[in-house]
Parts: sequence; C-alpha cells; structure tokens
Amino acid sequence: MKEKEQNTVVGQLLILDLFSILIGYYFITTIDEFVKQHEWWYDLLVLLIVICEVVYNWIQLMKVKDKIKKLPLTLSIITLSAFLSGTYFSVIWNKIQSGKEYRNTVLLAIFWVLLLIIWNAILWKSYKKNNKE
Repeated sequence: MKEKEQNTVVGQLLILDLFSILIGYYFITTIDEFVKQHEWWYDLLVLLIVICEVVYNWIQLMKVKDKIKKLPLTLSIITLSAFLSGTYFSVIWNKIQSGKEYRNTVLLAIFWVLLLIIWNAILWKSYKKNNKE
C-alpha cells in the first residue's frame, strides 16, 4: 500500500466527515436565520461552499473506488451520518441558547456520531484489507 495514497484517503475521509457535519449545522442555522429574518444569506453562502467541498472530496475518494468494495454506499452512509450529527449539534446549540431541555437530542447526536465512527472504521478496514502489501 502506498503511504502517500493511504494518507490521502485518510485526509479526504476526515475532511469529508468534518464538512458533512458543517453542512448539517449550517443547514439548520440557515433555516433559523431565514425564519428570524436575519442575515441568512451569509449562512447560505457558507453552506454552499461547504457542499462544494464535500462534492470535491467525494470525487477524490472515488478515485480509489476499485480498491474499496461498495465505496459509494459507504460514503453515502458516512456523509448522511455526519450531516445528521451536525444537524443535531445545531439543534442542541439552539436549545442550550434558549434554555430548553436537550438531553434526548444529545442521545440522538451521540448515536449518529457513533454510527459515523463505525462506518469510517468499516471503510478503513476494507481499504487496508484490499491493499495489503
């Protein structure tokens, strides 16, 4: 397994996770700002930039599609899990700011973060298994 390719895959996965979480967070934030009639266009701009970055990371990761079984499905699950994690982080933050109860929301956020970690581990195990030196 080439070390450079391995580092690239790890980096792209981490960036995909981070930016997918940001998409979820800014999705809720943009809706909240639009409803409150604040400057929602800034959040929408951030959301669009982050979506472009996620698409770019998907394209980069698809270059190793032949080395990982079921890569599109796995990336879809990872992206969805990260998106929902970010969504729940935003909901938790809004509930903290308004003084509402947020324990159930924290449990859901933990569930999606754990699912994200598990699928990242599955993808990495599949990559290493198919690229033994």
